[in-house]
Amino acid sequence: MKRILSVVLLLLAVVGGLLLCDRATRRDDAERKFGSFFSEKQDIDVFFMGTSHVLDGVTPMELWRDYGISAYNMATSSETLGMTEQILKLCIQTHKPKVAVIDVYYIDKPDDLEWTYSYRHLFFDAVPLSPAKFDAVRAILPKGEWLEFMMPFSLYHSRWEELLSGQSARLVDCEPFMMGSEMRVGHGDPLPYTRTHDVAADELPGEAALRRIIDTCRSNGIEPVLMALPAPVSEEEQMEMNRAQLLADELGVPFLNLFDEATGIDFTTDCYDYLGHMNPDGATKLTAFLGAWLSERYDLTDHRTDAAYAAWNEKLEQYEAYRAEHWPAASGT
Repeated sequence: MKRILSVVLLLLAVVGGLLLCDRATRRDDAERKFGSFFSEKQDIDVFFMGTSHVLDGVTPMELWRDYGISAYNMATSSETLGMTEQILKLCIQTHKPKVAVIDVYYIDKPDDLEWTYSYRHLFFDAVPLSPAKFDAVRAILPKGEWLEFMMPFSLYHSRWEELLSGQSARLVDCEPFMMGSEMRVGHGDPLPYTRTHDVAADELPGEAALRRIIDTCRSNGIEPVLMALPAPVSEEEQMEMNRAQLLADELGVPFLNLFDEATGIDFTTDCYDYLGHMNPDGATKLTAFLGAWLSERYDLTDHRTDAAYAAWNEKLEQYEAYRAEHWPAASGT
């Protein structure tokens, strides 16, 4: 019995050590970006999903302030639609939204596009261990990386270096009270921009993933919405995004092409870089438009007076204080 007990205690110690190492090597960014999602007890009614243009362009706390919509910004930088599909499948096990708004910016990218190493960890490090997580890792990553993304300490060499050196660069300018959105301040000179309504002639690699995303939404009672956020991108990139309209028409899904909507976006003042990622002014304009559009079309409950959502009002106060400190109103800085 003593030997059996010793073996059991040893196994427990090993497992406990593995879990502690796993937790220690997760990036702080993952907790700031997704921690509020996995810890939230109340319903989240809208997901915003996609690339860094969504990450910087949609502010859930302003949707909450103006419409009482509970939303989360799930987007990460350089995110393929294949990755969006896996994020959606994992996240609806925690919160099942009424609406999922899907960015089509990477419709031209294949599922197996080599994705920035640390951005992969930004999402997967926040997801609790489960068979579903393993299925997602297996679906989107090469076999040689499966162990690392299930138990990050195992092969996460760059993270060990950060821990030992005491230096850890932030991947996202996100705080827990932002509900997944990022705030980047500044102004950038935009690339030359000419609007085109032409449509790419050939089917694009991301369309298959979009079809699967729409099917996942519908099979779970979620309303899918496709979206293109405005940015000073090339005519070729616009043509590729415009092609999403063909898919939307075929499947009977709304396509919100914000290149052609009256959002009030000015690329010379509302972007923090030349690629058209939004600064807080641009994000406010896009979020206001999206809030009005969603409220008109979907039965989204205004939760602002619901005592169960009191923590959201507290987060709003934190968000507004943070925004005022880092981006003073009408400062032009």
